[in-house]
Amino acid sequence: MGLRQMISATQVAPVNVYLVDLAIPFGAATFFRQGTQVLEFTPPQGSPFQLLLGRDVICLGILTLSFDGHYSFSL
Repeated sequence: MGLRQMISATQVAPVNVYLVDLAIPFGAATFFRQGTQVLEFTPPQGSPFQLLLGRDVICLGILTLSFDGHYSFSL
């Protein structure tokens, strides 16, 4: 769709913007949303992360994190 400025803790950089249909499985529940604008995210080299999930998505449900590394997301 074009470019947008993304502001991080260390820099401001133009990133690609895409229009996607988003489906994210969280255990028994699957979050699905059509026509979602997403920004390209390139994690630093060696990073274990594959995506960055924004609060705009998290706020649509209830995200629960535990100290032992388990998590759940319910709609």
